[in-house]
Parts: sequence; structure tokens; C-alpha cells
Amino acid sequence: MKEISMKKNIKYLSLTALLLAAQWTAVQAQEKVPAGNFAIVNNTPLPNYLFDQVIKNNIAQGAKETPEMRSLVKSELVGRAVLSQEAVKQGLDKLDTTLAQLELLRQNYLTEVLVATFAAKNPIEDAVVRLEYDRQVAALKDSKEYRIKDIVLADEARAKVVMASLRQGASFEKLAQENSIDASKSASGDLGWLLAEQINPLISNVIVNLSKGALAAAPIQAQNGWHIIKLEDIRNFSPPKFEESKAQIRQGLMLKQRNEFINKLMSEARIQVRE
Repeated sequence: MKEISMKKNIKYLSLTALLLAAQWTAVQAQEKVPAGNFAIVNNTPLPNYLFDQVIKNNIAQGAKETPEMRSLVKSELVGRAVLSQEAVKQGLDKLDTTLAQLELLRQNYLTEVLVATFAAKNPIEDAVVRLEYDRQVAALKDSKEYRIKDIVLADEARAKVVMASLRQGASFEKLAQENSIDASKSASGDLGWLLAEQINPLISNVIVNLSKGALAAAPIQAQNGWHIIKLEDIRNFSPPKFEESKAQIRQGLMLKQRNEFINKLMSEARIQVRE
């Protein structure tokens, strides 16, 4: 079940909650709810763990637990139970589309639980993060950083027009603001300081051969358009301090560990696929 966002639901009650709100007190009084459950809908108990999980999810999203919030969650869950029971009664749970969607939801959630459980059982220690930091710093010790500006155009014809304007002395920054289709247009095309490894190889192969202040001889075609590149400056790479980068390095190590775990399971699985 998709969790309820109380930030939205408190302000915009669902149709189900609206219909049930006026009757909620009467419904509670009609039957004695057995221990371990928060409600009974058509003789079907709704367990406390379902209610508790939704409360926990909403608190994690920043909602404050209040009597109003708890009442709204109960109303919503009861309403969903009423409607879902009716769907089953009409046989909608047997439709191929329903079965497919439910199975996808099940697989997605189990996948998330598996990966999260693996990560919790195999935390990346600080010592491992430090070793990776030292490795990266050593690998980049002789590297250069390039400060570049970029104007991205949708087609070659437009790129040639802008390039001609630059050669005639037009402002790179002004042309970037007026013509670039890239988000960097708001910064006049400035991409900041980048290592060659952080740049599209089609572009970095040109940049490393430019001198400070130089413009690339021609627009460069890449996947997202035609790039007009200007090299503003070059400097020796200065690594960030460990404390500044350890969170990012840890995230990278966690992603690598996750992918290795998944690849191991895939390699060990017996898979047969119809052509």
C-alpha cells in the first residue's frame, strides 16, 4: 500500500476520509475491536502494525503526530479497506492488469527491503572510506582542473551562427544567456572547475589542447546538442579535505557495494528467458 502523505492529506482529505469522518465515532462504538487491531471492516480486522507503519512513515516525512493526524490515518485506512474489499467482491483482484500491478509493487518493495537490509548489515567503515580517499587523491595528484564556459545549441546551423558572432567579438556570456539550451545559461555558460575525467570525452579531448582564454575551433557535437567551448583557466588539482568529501566517497562505495551484491545474485541465479 502506498503510504499516506499527511502533509497532503491533512489539507486535502481523500473522498473516502470525507465520507467516513462524520460516521467515525458511530463506527467505533458498533463493535468491540479485538486486541492487536485498530478497527474491523466487514468482519475483517485491521492490524495495529498497519496503522503504526503509516504513522511512522508520515513522521519520517516531517508530519507531527497529533490526535487529528491519527484520526485521519484511521479514517483513510478504514476507507481503503472498504473500497478494496468491494474491489475483491467484484473480482477486480483477479484481472491480469491488477495481478501485474500488485506483483510489480511486491517486487519493488521486496527489492528495496533486501538492498536496505544488506546495506545495514554491511556498513562502510570510516577506515575503508579513508583508504578510498587516499587512493583517489594519489590517482589525481598530477591532474589539472579546467574552468570552462559552454554554449549548447540544438543544431549545427545555429551553433555556426553563434560561433560566427563570437569570432566577430560578441560577448560569450551574453550569447550563452540568450542562446544556450543548457541550464548553465543562467551562469552565463560557466561550468566551474572540472577535471578532464568529469567532462564528456568528446569535449575534454578538445579542452586539454586549448590554451587559457581560447575558444574551440568549431562546435562539438555531443548527445545533448552542439557545444561551443571556451577555456577560461587551468590549474593544478587541489583535493578537498577528507572531512569535506567523506560523505560523497561513502555514498560511492555504498553504490559500488550494492551493485556488486546485485551482480552476485544475478550471476548465481538460474535464469531462462523466452525469445
